[in-house]
Amino acid sequence: MVARKQTSIKVDPVAWEEAKKIFKEYGITASDAINIFLNKVRLTGRLPFDMKLPSERLKQAIKEGNKGEVEEFNNINELIKDL
Repeated sequence: MVARKQTSIKVDPVAWEEAKKIFKEYGITASDAINIFLNKVRLTGRLPFDMKLPSERLKQAIKEGNKGEVEEFNNINELIKDL
């Protein structure tokens, strides 16, 4: 068996604690889960879930939202029409 490599990563503490609870339900450790993830990436050559880059429109909306420039809608139909 190959020797394990110890590493240090920075993670979101809330996500870490919640994920550890789920790993426990599966009977695996956080290290096991990370190794499963890394091996899945290695074997498939891609992330094991769909991930898309945000569209230019979404990037602009995020930028505007961060500036407080948020458009308000009176109902869901107005929102859908705008999309």
